[in-house]
Amino acid sequence: ASWELVASTSEHTPTARTAATLSAASLSESARPLELFLFGGHDDESCLNEVWLFDTRTAAWTMLLPHTAQAADASVRPDGRFGHSAITHNSSSELFIFGGYADDNILNDVLSFSVRTRQWTRHECAGASPSPRYGHAACRVAESMYVFGGRSVG
Repeated sequence: ASWELVASTSEHTPTARTAATLSAASLSESARPLELFLFGGHDDESCLNEVWLFDTRTAAWTMLLPHTAQAADASVRPDGRFGHSAITHNSSSELFIFGGYADDNILNDVLSFSVRTRQWTRHECAGASPSPRYGHAACRVAESMYVFGGRSVG
């Protein structure tokens, strides 16, 4: 295997950031994932909540949802954050995020972003919720999201 630098074909690209997530999901019901979804991160000025799409076939970036400092949809759209985790649920083409750090708050919320409808949904955990944390790891096994480690103090 070898590394290859992929040059973007887009005029507009995401700003440099730290502790964002990049997850593969599919816009098509029948295709394997060829799209990457970038969410959140910190750009040295603020915690971000924008969503970007990178098409691996064309090397093009598209901003799906710009950064907002909580607008009318604040009850659903996640706060800007970094150090969160993200997994994809292939059968529903949803990106799930958990926790992270946002403006001096350590989070333990769970939200999903539908890559097809571009809508956010807030979820309640079944059973006890994990404690608030950032800088953790997560993965999906079957229908569950497993969260491990992280920091719970600022």
